[in-house]
Amino acid sequence: MNKNKKMTIKFVQTLLVLLLGFCSYGQNSWYVSQQTGDDANDGTNASAPFETVEHATGFLQPSDTLFFMGLFTNTSYEPDYAYANNINDPHLWTQENSIRFSNVNGTENQYITFKSFDENTLLKGDGANIFRGLNCSYLRIEGFDIYGEVENIPLSTAKALQFLYRENNSANAIYRVPPGTSDLEVGNMSFPVLENVSRPSYTDTRGLYLTNVHHIDIINNHIHHTPGNGMRVSDCDYLNIIGNEVAYCSLKSYSGTHGLVVTNAFSFDNETGYKINILQNKVHHNYNEIYSWAPTKDIITPKIDEGKGISMQRNEPSTGWTHGRFLIANNITYWNGFSGVHANAGHRMDFINNTCYMNSYTNSITNAGSEQSGNNVGVSASVSDDIRIYNNIAFVDAGWGGFPISIRNTTDLEVGNNLVFGINGTLINDPDLQNIAENTITGNPLFADAGVFNFSLLENSPAIGMANPSFAPAVDFFNNARVSVPDLGAVESDLLSGTVTYFERQEINAFPNPFSEEIIFKNLDENGSPVKVYNIYGQDLTHLINVDRTVVSKVNTILLPKGIYLFKIKNTTKIMLKE
Repeated sequence: MNKNKKMTIKFVQTLLVLLLGFCSYGQNSWYVSQQTGDDANDGTNASAPFETVEHATGFLQPSDTLFFMGLFTNTSYEPDYAYANNINDPHLWTQENSIRFSNVNGTENQYITFKSFDENTLLKGDGANIFRGLNCSYLRIEGFDIYGEVENIPLSTAKALQFLYRENNSANAIYRVPPGTSDLEVGNMSFPVLENVSRPSYTDTRGLYLTNVHHIDIINNHIHHTPGNGMRVSDCDYLNIIGNEVAYCSLKSYSGTHGLVVTNAFSFDNETGYKINILQNKVHHNYNEIYSWAPTKDIITPKIDEGKGISMQRNEPSTGWTHGRFLIANNITYWNGFSGVHANAGHRMDFINNTCYMNSYTNSITNAGSEQSGNNVGVSASVSDDIRIYNNIAFVDAGWGGFPISIRNTTDLEVGNNLVFGINGTLINDPDLQNIAENTITGNPLFADAGVFNFSLLENSPAIGMANPSFAPAVDFFNNARVSVPDLGAVESDLLSGTVTYFERQEINAFPNPFSEEIIFKNLDENGSPVKVYNIYGQDLTHLINVDRTVVSKVNTILLPKGIYLFKIKNTTKIMLKE
């Protein structure tokens, strides 16, 4: 890979951070509320919303925004449901979706936006999927709270339903494995291959699931406590998955699921640059509590060996992924079952400046002290090709022999400038990397406070100034600019100013965005934190704005020319567009 190609990492991510979202603000706004709406309404204002998403999407044109108001659930949702040992209880098998839509298509530079109306918008469900989309393009999905039922499903229920299935839409459930069968017996059994079967949706509910899509932005969503996959995008190209939090997903599923998955990508065109970007996501505590089985396999392996954080699966020429690259950068992953970031049968992928901490929940917590179930605990690739792994931090539990960076049957591999560290034992590195990895640092990264998941770097961290600048993105997890000699991991230190960039940040809301003459900032502190503004070239233009705090914090911007600006308040940066 030549230097110019490497530098596109910085260029592409800078453009994504600065421009993403400014092409997709709606010319027309529509509103939908499952609780108070009516499809007989005109849906053009918050006081008269539509009732159903299916109806609302029929009105959407390129550049429109559909605002989701209030609570959304599947039809038979029961927040207090408790399994009563009836394997044919219809509630277990509903296959319902809380939200389902298809064929929503914007155009280039005129994305359709699905957006949470306010902090009261909540998507819940106990069917097959909470948020389900098919056959869509040029669509932005922003700001949703997608909340599953993990906290209401006892482990005993998940195990009781683990081996149930139905054939050909039958109303009667069948056990793949008889109740009471020991794991030893399961491991020695063989099974007939099953086709066209269904399994209980109640313990496999997915959070956000998109299929057959391209040019999709999934931005700043919180997906959590879903029994199955948190976020899954399949048969796809041109994705921007940025700034999401995916947590406590996949715990109760029998399918061997993960937190954030992109699978079966196809090449929409012949472009060779970055087309699938997974950036600045926080992915944690996604693990399996029961082992999985597949109807199409004739054996069942009775151990937990799935439950990863960010997992790229089967993105290869055989699925149609023939042109373009993945960029997985600036993500923070911790306490997932196995692996923080992973590629299985992945082609043309770059794992850059990710922070991966203790991604071995299964062996360290769930099955502590029992048999090892895999080596992948940091950054990993299996049966893949054309993989680049640079500038990452992999902090692992070394007590049972997992590899901080792991490869298996992977070709055309570059590995450089990574920091690895292990606790609870002697760190073991993957022997397959012995003649490949360059400039690996072994040492404690000295996080500010990993106990509360603050992965900033203390001033004497060995990760500071050790990144390969040709690969390092222009900004870090928090959109703070990286310096010319950048750091390893997702969070850049800020030692020049005598401070450290902290993981938990003050949430400050700014609207409207885009703006014309005035911006209102909410949640500024009482002492009036200074508001500073910079253009995309880093020039300080604070002298061109005026801050009025007499009633609320208003910023007069009449002297600013049209363009893209970064407003900085304390340790928070807001990217804003003046038009």
